[in-house]
Amino acid sequence: MRQHAIVTGANGLIGRRLVEALIDRGVSTVAVDCTEGAHGCPFRQLNLTIPGALDELLTNESMVFHLAAKTSVSGSVASPRDDFEVNVAGTIEVLESARRTGAAVVFASSSATYDPRSPLPHNEKSPKRPISPYGAAKLASEGYCSVYHHCYSLDVRVVRLFNVYGPGMKRFAIHDFFHKINQAEDTFEVLGDGKQVRDFLYLDDAVNGFVAVSEHGQPGEDYNVASGEPTRIIDLAKQMCDTMGRSELIIKTTGKSFPGDVPEWYADISKIQSIGFCPRIPLESGLQNTVNWLNTTV
Repeated sequence: MRQHAIVTGANGLIGRRLVEALIDRGVSTVAVDCTEGAHGCPFRQLNLTIPGALDELLTNESMVFHLAAKTSVSGSVASPRDDFEVNVAGTIEVLESARRTGAAVVFASSSATYDPRSPLPHNEKSPKRPISPYGAAKLASEGYCSVYHHCYSLDVRVVRLFNVYGPGMKRFAIHDFFHKINQAEDTFEVLGDGKQVRDFLYLDDAVNGFVAVSEHGQPGEDYNVASGEPTRIIDLAKQMCDTMGRSELIIKTTGKSFPGDVPEWYADISKIQSIGFCPRIPLESGLQNTVNWLNTTV
């Protein structure tokens, strides 16, 4: 790994923990976000859609972990242009800054790029066919990463994240289940039919995936960062009830989902395992850690 790192999206769930991990490894780190933040390292509040915003922070010894993005699928459906401007145009500006300065880039993409009709588990060569503006923006950004590698010899690597969870999360299924279970009397509802399948990866494991790709990944390559374990949403709901001591609750499914939601996905992680990545936190332990943290926020 290069010994100077820039983390964009440093106030986010993964970004904040990645900053901590890099500092712990002795890497000189600068945290970047569009909102104010406090970290144990220099911090810059920047709008990455502005050309050249990152230039003064980068040298040919830098590695940019580009995590800054809008991350809501439903939000992208409501405002696709806003999603594009941040997730695609912002990524192009990061790539441009890296091209001018000789920095390397690790780009945070998403499993939302995969074709939901393709066979499971998804490996890096599985067909791509996003069904949400968010997934389309991530796939477009992956395309630009590939172009900058081939046209400009830029050292750029892609991390394709699945469902990351852990202390600090403020949205998504586990967070929502926690609050529903806390407020439930006899029952709580789960969106969809409960048969949706996801691949949940604990926060610290996700951060280790970024580190593995930065240290041992190959320029121009993409890597699934996931647990490789499929979990049905209904089973997640039951496990959350057990973890929170509410096993008596009756779980009902609504049969409804939101536009852009994918019925099932989970990852083949053999490629990133080949460079030393190994998920270490099982779902049961990760949920307990997350619930313990969420209890402090109520």
